[in-house]
Amino acid sequence: MANGTIAFDTLSTSGQITGTAKSVDTDYVVNGSAKAWINFDGTASGAAARGSFNLASMTDTSTGVYVCNLTNAFANTNDCAATSSASASTSGSDNRNISTTITSASAIDSRVSNAASGAVLDTSINYVSAFGDLA
Repeated sequence: MANGTIAFDTLSTSGQITGTAKSVDTDYVVNGSAKAWINFDGTASGAAARGSFNLASMTDTSTGVYVCNLTNAFANTNDCAATSSASASTSGSDNRNISTTITSASAIDSRVSNAASGAVLDTSINYVSAFGDLA
């Protein structure tokens, strides 16, 4: 089997679905796509990923604190992580905060807490995504 390279600057579609041809610069695709994402259950023993991309493993370090270890590392720690955590209620003491930091080129740390008290807690529905340049 032969290996090779395909090089191009723009992706284009013929517009067969919408009737209008479209194109996008490949820089936008490369720079604007998530390089890692994880949907996980933080109440499971050891934190269990339901679905993921670029996730090597997860570690549940303590109540409400998780480390997502990446298969392919980022070029540095100056990248962007976006997160959310679902709760049973959208008001009062059940509101949740999730903070995420790219702590090393190959790890994303997440911490879930109660918005009112600040106490860390395990939640069943958590989402993490990260954007940046891979090494």
